Amino acid sequence: MGIDISVVTVTYECRQLLGEMLASLPDAAGDRSYEVIVVDNASTDGVVGMLRKEWPEVRVVEMGSNAGFARANNRGLALARGRHLMLLNPDTRAQPGSLATLATFLEATPDAAIAAPMLVYPNLTDQGTARSFPTAAAAIFGRRSLLTRLWPSNRWSRRYLMGRSRGGADPFQVDWVSGAAMLVRREAIDRVGGLDEGFFMHWEDADWCHRMKDAGGAVYCVPSARIVHHEGGSRRGWPPAQLRAFHRGAYRYYAKHHASQWWNPLRYVAAVGLALRAAALIALYVLMSRRHVAHRSQ
Repeated sequence: MGIDISVVTVTYECRQLLGEMLASLPDAAGDRSYEVIVVDNASTDGVVGMLRKEWPEVRVVEMGSNAGFARANNRGLALARGRHLMLLNPDTRAQPGSLATLATFLEATPDAAIAAPMLVYPNLTDQGTARSFPTAAAAIFGRRSLLTRLWPSNRWSRRYLMGRSRGGADPFQVDWVSGAAMLVRREAIDRVGGLDEGFFMHWEDADWCHRMKDAGGAVYCVPSARIVHHEGGSRRGWPPAQLRAFHRGAYRYYAKHHASQWWNPLRYVAAVGLALRAAALIALYVLMSRRHVAHRSQ
């Protein structure tokens, strides 16, 4: 009868978290058949050896280098045999029935290209990953911004983090969801293609959802399906390389969907603004790191 769900996971130095995620899948899938494909971006923590020893049923693909999130996921998607394809981070723990719930919803909702769970922190509070498409205001009123933390009820944050204003367990349409956990209809991928490998990491999920919606598919959040996300566990915070990838991805997303012509001046305004923001955050990171080192040496 075939495989219902192909779970594709990209790993990079996250051996400790991966076992917990894999252990959660049987209860999450319920009576649904599934396979797991782990694509490793040249980890040095022994994750590949651990998988081959402790999880022999998992298919392991070694990229040979840190190829990035989009490219590694595409490699796994190309090998997947399931009717539905699940991107799932290694720093997650799928709650019982969550994958089965998403698959049932996708099958019952013909217009749905993507069905995503409610991603929650370990204390089970909403991470706010069901969002409107990003605008320049997201830099000020995004999930992690100071203004959103200090004034979470402001209308700009509410508009961007649209999922947080919803109550109950009824599914609802959104613009985009996190690539940390999303179930995608195979036919939708056949129609629009895989993740854009021009993104190394960050914003490829927003771009994919945008392309799905441009092709006529809908993106849904299904709150009754919950997945715990130890956010940042697979990338170790926000070092300079991560900040650069984030801002490069933000520029690529903006240029692609809002200023596609090379001569559009807004492309260059966005490039300068994002470069300055990245430089400021990298400088802050370096300063805080030096203070931490100085404190430990005392």
